[in-house]
Amino acid sequence: MLVRELVGGDPPYACKVIFLDQPAGFGHRVTDAGRVVEHVLTRHAEFEAAVAEKLAEGFAETDRSLTRRVFVADGMFWVVALDGAAVRTRFGKVRADWREASGEGGEREYRDRDRAVAAYHRAVAAKEAEGYQELHPRPVVIPDSPMPPKRSGKRKSR
Repeated sequence: MLVRELVGGDPPYACKVIFLDQPAGFGHRVTDAGRVVEHVLTRHAEFEAAVAEKLAEGFAETDRSLTRRVFVADGMFWVVALDGAAVRTRFGKVRADWREASGEGGEREYRDRDRAVAAYHRAVAAKEAEGYQELHPRPVVIPDSPMPPKRSGKRKSR
């Protein structure tokens, strides 16, 4: 399963484009006030075309979508994503109709984005060392920190 979270439009709204590589049914669209908020596809070429179409419309991928990676090994799955200064994980058994919402999940907050990015890379390296293989690999782009770094130093007294 591939998920791309996109934000755009006027006024801005979120849209998910989802590819099911082992579909238990047909693809579908979920709309809200005429806007597609979720588009589920069962063919990879259609998924790539739908993502390209949204990007051409001016939508942008969220940080979590850009860093979301799915790994599998021995009937188990592991999903990791970076969301601000937090690393989110989800894991469980692979079944015919498994989705990101199945299994168990966890989230760990870090003091700052740099520590979260380092933890994200350590977690991915550890899973690869355990023999997990990435499903549908793509280059991972880690966006810059959304907030400027805090200034350190003494405050001036009045």
